[in-house]
Amino acid sequence: MNLSDVLSKAKKRPARKRRGRGQGSGMGKTSSRGSKGAASRSGWSRRFAYDGGGTSLIRRLPKRGFSNSLFSRKYDLVNLETLEASFEPGDTVNLEVLVERRILSLVHGRLKVLARGDINKKLTVVADAASAAARQKIEAVGGKLEGLKPPKKKKRPSGGTAAEKGAAVAVIAREAKAAAKEAKREAKRAAKAEGGDGDGDGGGKAGAVKKNKSADKGKAKPVKGRKNP
Repeated sequence: MNLSDVLSKAKKRPARKRRGRGQGSGMGKTSSRGSKGAASRSGWSRRFAYDGGGTSLIRRLPKRGFSNSLFSRKYDLVNLETLEASFEPGDTVNLEVLVERRILSLVHGRLKVLARGDINKKLTVVADAASAAARQKIEAVGGKLEGLKPPKKKKRPSGGTAAEKGAAVAVIAREAKAAAKEAKREAKRAAKAEGGDGDGDGGGKAGAVKKNKSADKGKAKPVKGRKNP
C-alpha cells in the first residue's frame, strides 16, 4: 500500500475563499466583496435581524400580552429518591454538598426538594423551598427541613375598583337620605298625635279657631267711603 493511494481516496478539504486579497486570489479585482458599501469594508458582519436597511421583522410584528418570566424565581431541583440513594441516615443535605458530590449542577443557586420517590432515612435537609408532599414524607420519618421561608401572607381584598367604591358610597348616601325623610315623617305623626282629635286642649283650641272663622264669614265686609252702622 502506498500513501498516495490512501490520500487519493480521502475527501479533500475545499480551499477557503480568500476575500479581499486582490486579483491574485482568483476572484477578480474586488475579490468577492463587491464594490463600495459597508459589506466591502473590513470588520463588517451582518447584525442579527438585519433586513437590508428596511424595518426588521421583529419591529414589524405586533407585540401583545405580558410575561413575568424574567422575574420568576427558578430553583435547582432534587427529588427524594436521589436523597435516599445518595445519603446515609443523619446526614445534612444542602446545595453545596449536592454540588460537591456532583449530584446537581449549580445553575440557579436555589435548592428545591420535590417528592418523587420515597425516603426512609432521617435526614436534615437545608433548602430554599420544598413541595408539600416532600415536606410530609421527610417529617414522617423524623427528618427536618430547614432554611425554608415562611409562607406569604394572603392579601386582603381591596374592596373593588374605584367605580365600585363610588357606587357603594352613592348607595349609602341614598339610604341615609331615605332614613332622614322617614324620621321627619315620624316626627310629624308624633306631633299630630300629641295635638289629639278635639277631646283635649289642643282639640278645643282648634275648634274655637274654626268657630271664629265661621262667625267672621257671616259678617258683612266694610265698604270703603261708608260708615258702618
